[in-house]
Amino acid sequence: MDSLKTYIERLNQGEALEDVQKDFREHFSDVAAIDIAEAEQAMINEGMSVKEVQKLCDVHSALFHGADRKERILNAEREVRRSMLKREVPQEMKSALSAIIVGHPLNILTHENKEIQKRLDHLAEAIENNQEAIPECLRDLALSHVHFDKKDELILPLLKRHNIAGPADVMWNVDVELRRTNKALQKNYTLDQVKAYHKRMQEMLFKEEKILFPLADEQFSLSEWQSLSLDFPRFGYAYLKDIPQWKDAITSSTSESVEEGLIHLPTGTLSLKQVKGILDALPVELTFIDDQDINRYVSEETPLFTRPLSSLGHHVYECHPPVALPMVKTVMTKLKNGEDMVSIKTEKKGHPVLVRYIAVRDESGTYLGVLEAVEDLSDIL
Repeated sequence: MDSLKTYIERLNQGEALEDVQKDFREHFSDVAAIDIAEAEQAMINEGMSVKEVQKLCDVHSALFHGADRKERILNAEREVRRSMLKREVPQEMKSALSAIIVGHPLNILTHENKEIQKRLDHLAEAIENNQEAIPECLRDLALSHVHFDKKDELILPLLKRHNIAGPADVMWNVDVELRRTNKALQKNYTLDQVKAYHKRMQEMLFKEEKILFPLADEQFSLSEWQSLSLDFPRFGYAYLKDIPQWKDAITSSTSESVEEGLIHLPTGTLSLKQVKGILDALPVELTFIDDQDINRYVSEETPLFTRPLSSLGHHVYECHPPVALPMVKTVMTKLKNGEDMVSIKTEKKGHPVLVRYIAVRDESGTYLGVLEAVEDLSDIL
């Protein structure tokens, strides 16, 4: 692990990434990628920041380099085989072949990656032969964020629950950078910037299909995959029109209550059906996090800030990219310490949005949690 840290130090001292990668390939060609991922996790456990470890992620992407796409794929597949051999996989666990099971979450993500790859090929062609087409290629690739959203909000948090947090955090941060880069390049770009973006997008596809997907397939149970599958429609699909149906999919994570029941409040009485109807009718997207920072409720429809149902019952900090965690923790601390509301204006999916974080307290002032209310301001501004 100490030798891996030296590569981060060399980057911090200004050495060119290509030179560091070349040296890395010479000295670590016999080390399995999963061992490097575990070393990254150990560095984070010892206190190194995710941002620093992310630099190492860029270095060890050299494992996937090759003269052409075919060679890079072969190199990546070699790393997967070596990584899987390093682990004792129970006989009843499926291999990464779940990606070919029709409609399985990994199958859908793999189909999306194929569509993203087509668009990366178009961008490569534009870079070489038709640079006037670059802006349109970038706009088309922007929809890849729908693919990244499912990976970041569903796959990576579940990896954390399986105690594989470091690699998940690093990949999430890279995804955030890729989204921001695409948005910035649509406004202004140089050819070198577009080439760098293309390269990082290409490497992300390899890392997903050849490291992330097999690792998730090894770790997740059938019931976990079924839960993730329920959430996929909430996020939508990148470039796919006909969504294949998974034979093992379930239609609901909870059963309907036989008795409707009534809720008696100081100012009136409502049935559970009425409460649900009122919450769904509100012109805001709601999320409630309890006093232990656990997600307890999300609105049924959340098109602006998609909230996966699989996040319910889990820690709120798992549902945000690592770069956003300091802001989230600051807001939560303010509300717990007496502030009533924190408001943030932002933009989401091209809409002006107001996000209110509202402290929820009982009659005695005891903190019960925070209500996040997301409001689309398009019709107001």
